Amino acid sequence: MDRAWYWKAGLILAVTVLSVWALVPSVTYFRLPAAERNEASVFEKARPKWAPAKHLNLGLDLQGGIHLVMGVEVDRAVREKAVRRAEEIAAEMDRKEVKGVDVKGDPDSGIVTVTAPDIGKAKDVLGEFTDMYVRRTTGNTVELAMKDDAVKQLKESAVEQAVKAIRNRVDKWGVSEPTIAKRGDASILVQLPGYSNPEKAKELIGKTAQLEFKIVDDTDQSLTQFKDLPQGITLNWDRYTGAGDATVSSPYLESKDRALLVQYLKDKAPPGHVIAIGKVESRTRGETTYRSWLLDQKQGMTGEYITDARVAFDNSPGEGNRPYVQVSFNKTGADLFGKLTKENVKRRMAIVLDDTVDSAPIIQTEIPGGICSIHLGGLKPINEVLEEAKDLALVLKSGALPAPVRILEERSVGASLGPELIRRGSMAALIGLLAVLVFMALYYRFSGVVADIALVLNGLVVLAIMAAINSTLTLPGIAGFVLTLGMAVDANVLINERIREELKTGRNIVAAVKTGYEKVFWTIFDGHVTALVAGFVIRAYGSGPVRGFATTLIIGLLASMFTSIVVTRAIVEWFISHGRLHKAVSF
Repeated sequence: MDRAWYWKAGLILAVTVLSVWALVPSVTYFRLPAAERNEASVFEKARPKWAPAKHLNLGLDLQGGIHLVMGVEVDRAVREKAVRRAEEIAAEMDRKEVKGVDVKGDPDSGIVTVTAPDIGKAKDVLGEFTDMYVRRTTGNTVELAMKDDAVKQLKESAVEQAVKAIRNRVDKWGVSEPTIAKRGDASILVQLPGYSNPEKAKELIGKTAQLEFKIVDDTDQSLTQFKDLPQGITLNWDRYTGAGDATVSSPYLESKDRALLVQYLKDKAPPGHVIAIGKVESRTRGETTYRSWLLDQKQGMTGEYITDARVAFDNSPGEGNRPYVQVSFNKTGADLFGKLTKENVKRRMAIVLDDTVDSAPIIQTEIPGGICSIHLGGLKPINEVLEEAKDLALVLKSGALPAPVRILEERSVGASLGPELIRRGSMAALIGLLAVLVFMALYYRFSGVVADIALVLNGLVVLAIMAAINSTLTLPGIAGFVLTLGMAVDANVLINERIREELKTGRNIVAAVKTGYEKVFWTIFDGHVTALVAGFVIRAYGSGPVRGFATTLIIGLLASMFTSIVVTRAIVEWFISHGRLHKAVSF
């Protein structure tokens, strides 16, 4: 045996061992009960520690699951961006000392209105905001809107960020091999194989989780000017000890009807302020009401600096070890949070989650460590609060959605094939494979047995590669797998027939094998390359199940080239070198 043969033998042995190693997690996965195998924690506990983490998964058509199409409200993202631009414009006017400027951002239209005594000087500052253009100028008032290219870029970015945020949430949730992909201009496809709780999925995926920290303006008395309040809305007062031990009295409106309160307060915020709504749960009265919060528009920060969010427990007297969410910021966020709390000691800071004030604690001292707490559900049982805290920590840690999402399409998908049909189909495939193996062995004798060994190794390699890339096995994928096995058999038939022809010309077995492999190589190569090109085209332009078929086809074709040419020839050459092949009985 020459040195090249030993290199080939070593390669074959290495590929075989690696393939078996890569398939160990898949065997573990499919041995688990169907109801448990998609729980990441259960699989991790069952998986041998020396085995890789990735494994084969079954697609929706084989095991069922949840199918959602989420629509991203990109127009709202544009409007909210314009409102944030208004805040930035106001801050820049203050920094450039442009006096008497009033800046308002309309959350309904996305139009920013700037009014200034010296409109020329104000326009100089506005020129720095290159993503906006002057829509209209009337006297000392300028209307601004987002430029078309900025709007387009913002919409694309909103969808991409939403895809990333949803993927992060689902990954932390522990669902095996989800499908999360952009579909169209403003929608996202979410498929969760093996998961059967659509309400839980919608709650976690659809939560916007936009977190803000705003300073409450308790000195403004604007709400007291509203005399004729609608029925169901009342004026109340907050009182607490502020700076210098002075008593702070702050008015707010309260109602049991949230929609009524929101409608009444629309467009009533004084300049430089926003009005937010918070929930009030009374332990003594056992009822829930809603109240207004007047927030300083200029002072605050967002949750974009969050690095971690986890569930903690409040063991202070009277709290009964109730769960809450502890949030940590990165260095930039910690510095901003420290500055915000330092400048507003003895004032209240509202923690606003998805446009709702969760709580508004009094800042007793500067908080330099970049850690804050969010307390939840005053009247709910502890187990419900714990579940809510876990969900909130997950979405905060995974990142906020850049815009709200809504459900466009929802299906709880059952497996396309029932268990009985899957069993019958598997049995039919096994019988068919065995029939091919027996035929090859009977018709081609020794060379047929060699081809059978290569065929089994081909299937092993294909499944191992699919497991290594955490691929999902679907019905079209199985079709691609069977097709590649057929092409592998076809390649071996070509080789064996060519060797037979060479033997008939009178060549000895060594020369016949050498010539047969050399002459048939380019025929097999051309056929496989042609199919590979088709596979890559299908994968590039196809979607969903079609891409699964193409992926399996590509992997199978590459494996087929290896097993049909390298593996079978190495086995045949070994037997020839040991004098165990005779042309009369071997081909």
